[in-house]
Amino acid sequence: MRIAKTPWPLPLLLPLLMLAPPATAQEPGGATGEIGDPERAERLYRAHCGRCHGVQGLGGEGPELAQLVLPRVADQGQLEQIIRDGIPGTGMPGATATILDDQAVALVASHVLRLGAQMATDTSGVTGDAERGHDLFWAAGDCASCHIVAGRGTAVGPELTIIGLRRGADYLREALRTPAARLPVARAGARSGFLEYLPVRVVTRDGDIYNGMRMNEDAFTIQLMTVSGTFVSLEKGDIAEMEKRVGHSLMPIARNLTGDDVEDLVAYLTTLGR
Repeated sequence: MRIAKTPWPLPLLLPLLMLAPPATAQEPGGATGEIGDPERAERLYRAHCGRCHGVQGLGGEGPELAQLVLPRVADQGQLEQIIRDGIPGTGMPGATATILDDQAVALVASHVLRLGAQMATDTSGVTGDAERGHDLFWAAGDCASCHIVAGRGTAVGPELTIIGLRRGADYLREALRTPAARLPVARAGARSGFLEYLPVRVVTRDGDIYNGMRMNEDAFTIQLMTVSGTFVSLEKGDIAEMEKRVGHSLMPIARNLTGDDVEDLVAYLTTLGR
């Protein structure tokens, strides 16, 4: 049996976004024209964007869009380009012409910018103290034992370096209170549609037991990041038992966190990547 154990390197698993915020808030219609039909624009947004970004743009599985300045977006033209092409390396797909034609893309972009113009900054649902949340994350909360932020921590669970750009406050709040309620699903590449973080328990024929997160798998081998932060590669022929725990999470439920603790952690996490 060959078992390769190596300390897990700490690369950034998610691409760093190139942030290019403009000096002033974006305005609807900047490069392509006025919003035209606001009711149709809202319908298109809700149908194609609302599931991930929230029907009011307050975020969820995707980041919050109801803000005066959007990272990556200097004007409506750039936003339309993102809607058409998506963002490689993230869950943001591109909209082909069969899904949204140019006019529909322009309407959706205008609606997104209108959401930002209409929303006050305090409607995002973030009420906690980000500084205290920082302290909870790095000290009392022991979150860094499973998560990486800007190269610090351990990559058992999702990297959180830019989580504030990828998830909304409600999604983060739910993840802290009930971690297995809505696990991330890959939305691109060969693993599209599969869970990105699948807990696995393995017992080898020699009696070794490994609990961790599946990092990769093929017909002959499986690679895990164990709960202790060790990368392990196992040949399937040497495995006596393997349990893939679909619907489970290795993150402990925040039993010892008060409501204020959760809100403070959410406030800190929403700042990451901004």
